[in-house]
Amino acid sequence: MAKRKNIRTAGRLMTGVVYTVPSRGDTEQQRSAKTQVSTLGREKMNMKYSWQKMEWLVAANFDYRDLMLTLTYRDDCRPEKRSEAVKRFRKWIKGVRDLRKKTGEATLYIYCTEGLHGDHKLHHHVIINCHADSVQTLIDLWPHGNVDYEPIGVMGYTKLAQYLTKEPREQGHWNVGERTWIPSLGLYRPKPETGFCPDNYTLTPPPGAHVLFSDSVRNEWGEFTYLKCILPEQPPDLPQRYHRPPRKNAAKT
Repeated sequence: MAKRKNIRTAGRLMTGVVYTVPSRGDTEQQRSAKTQVSTLGREKMNMKYSWQKMEWLVAANFDYRDLMLTLTYRDDCRPEKRSEAVKRFRKWIKGVRDLRKKTGEATLYIYCTEGLHGDHKLHHHVIINCHADSVQTLIDLWPHGNVDYEPIGVMGYTKLAQYLTKEPREQGHWNVGERTWIPSLGLYRPKPETGFCPDNYTLTPPPGAHVLFSDSVRNEWGEFTYLKCILPEQPPDLPQRYHRPPRKNAAKT
């Protein structure tokens, strides 16, 4: 019996799947049973939705103390068009980058601009590498309205990613084919650990991990096991994390 593994680790978020795969010499019955569990395994690791891709990107680059900001507009300076709102956001984030360059800090962020739901008032959500004790400098750079904020840990990676991608799912896209959220340069994109593993390999959460979800299916000839968990918090490596140089293959703003 051969097994294959696919384990993704992004910051403290880890998901893993182990499943039996068909092998040479299998009877038709054996191959059918193994194909069933291997299909489940591959589907579980396939990030079909925009929120799943954002979840991994957030977990890989931001910790629970980093912030999700909501930038709003006062009635007397509300932009009429989304394109104008995006220009104002880009001017704001440029100001943040310029300010941080003086201290050598990188500016890592993911943002989206909304205005199709609720009262249809344009606003921005942005996840950024900033803790609450230094957020006032970012607030001071936004002259157009209020800036609300909360640590990522309040919602967690999954709910946060689902929240920031809710508008296109529920209301549709502003423009056909347009990206629903924009990542900054320099974001780290972890690659999964894949390959074969021993037949007796058991997928278990690391010590101290908090299990978010687990699932398993087993039949006479094979098995599939899935695990999603939050790893124990490690001491932050701030110099590396906040001074990471931009990567050549990072998506552009």
